[in-house]
Amino acid sequence: MVVSVLAVVVLAMVKIPQRRCDTILVKAHTQNECTLLTQADVELMLADNGIEIIGKRIKDVDLTEVTAVLERNPYIKTINFIHFSGTRLLIDYDLRHLVLHVFDQNGGQYFVDEDGVLVPYTGKMKDYLIVANGNIAQTYKKGAVVKGDLQQVLNVTRKIMADVFYLAQFRQIYLNENHQMELVASLGNQIVLFGTDENADEKLSNLKVVYKEGLSRKGYGTYAMLDARYKNRIIAKRMQ
Repeated sequence: MVVSVLAVVVLAMVKIPQRRCDTILVKAHTQNECTLLTQADVELMLADNGIEIIGKRIKDVDLTEVTAVLERNPYIKTINFIHFSGTRLLIDYDLRHLVLHVFDQNGGQYFVDEDGVLVPYTGKMKDYLIVANGNIAQTYKKGAVVKGDLQQVLNVTRKIMADVFYLAQFRQIYLNENHQMELVASLGNQIVLFGTDENADEKLSNLKVVYKEGLSRKGYGTYAMLDARYKNRIIAKRMQ
């Protein structure tokens, strides 16, 4: 009986590498609503790099080469596994969670993920991300991370995203010529002068009180500007 079992195992080990791949199954995990890298995209990437898989003998498929191609893709954060299951090649990866759509001062645009990594722009991204624009000097560079003013913008973006009220109210951050952040409100036409990311939690909390207890009664179009830079208070400038 032991000999029979061993024979079956050896036979399987001999036959499986001779079998040919008939399917590629890609599983992309994403926190965005839009999936930037689908199975069709992966298949096209492999084909563009001269990697044939479908119809090829399993033993002749270089999984190291497949991994290297995927690792070069800027939208992939982590490759969880790439391996064969029978005649199917399984590819599983996590995509970067994009949180910021940046328009730099030179007219370029790119995305930033939650970890601060710069990601190239693609029209495939349809999510309604927070927009950062104005006097942003940092331009896109492969493999770069946010720095300087853009780091502060990302810090505030993270705090806005952590609260549904803030996220509904503020969807754009403008960096003015003094390197101060201005939040563009969704309700009303007022500009919120936010300053730097210093004491950001307190500033946002104060703004929430003003919007919920003040502007909701007086009207969102009452003030042209709210200045949140001062401790424990918001200075409001009336609409002319």
